Amino acid sequence: MNENGTVAEPGGVDVATWDGEAAVSYHDEVWSAWLHGTVAAVHDAGRLLLLVPVAILTPAAVALAMRLYSVGSVKVLD
Repeated sequence: MNENGTVAEPGGVDVATWDGEAAVSYHDEVWSAWLHGTVAAVHDAGRLLLLVPVAILTPAAVALAMRLYSVGSVKVLD
């Protein structure tokens, strides 16, 4: 995990907490997506940033976000 609270994954996809710069205005949407079994995402600097409603990324949160992404359960917010 880097200093911005993101984890880089292969394939141009990163996983980030919902309190980072790119996600700060999307709290309600991120939480709603997570509660409905999807992962919210935004485009950030040419990469897809999966937003997870946690303050600290855990391996389980990253794995779930990537699993939701891999099965196509993604809600792109921008």
